[in-house]
Amino acid sequence: MLQQPKNISSESANEIPSDVEAFLAHWQSISKVGQVPSLRNFLDAPPFKHQSEVAIVDVVSVTEMRFRLFGTGLSIMAGVDLTGTDVLSNFHPAARAKASRNAWTAIAHPCGYFVRRDLHHGAFDSKVIAVGLPLLHEQSGRVCLVTFSSVLDKSSNVSRGDASPLVRNVHLIRWIDIGAGTPG
Repeated sequence: MLQQPKNISSESANEIPSDVEAFLAHWQSISKVGQVPSLRNFLDAPPFKHQSEVAIVDVVSVTEMRFRLFGTGLSIMAGVDLTGTDVLSNFHPAARAKASRNAWTAIAHPCGYFVRRDLHHGAFDSKVIAVGLPLLHEQSGRVCLVTFSSVLDKSSNVSRGDASPLVRNVHLIRWIDIGAGTPG
């Protein structure tokens, strides 16, 4: 179920909502292979209480990322199920490099991250705080990424009803040390 937006001012938009912290705790509770849970262990764990806001991304390279899973709550927010699609095509060109760099760093280091994403869909603008964390895909040996997103606010913006990509901007809040440190 898509959560109700939280009333958080733009000044405090970099604070991490409790549901995002709860997802991090959920990820930390899953048994790991080294510092990272396997995709199978993540999928076999009891589902997170807001599972519909979870996405799993196969990160093939810094420019190739596909949604393995795009939760139903996220699909409602985006207006379409993005499962199987190119992740980066959903980012405005100015935000694409930041999103790519965050995802690639999280799987290569490994570490997690908190970000704020500015979204635009139809007549609505939203701010979302998300957490991204690595998972090991056992069959391929590659690391993929699991994310959880929490809507902070949603506002109507009737003057800008263009068809640009969903994510307008990405702001890295901070890296999360999962045992291997964080990027310098």
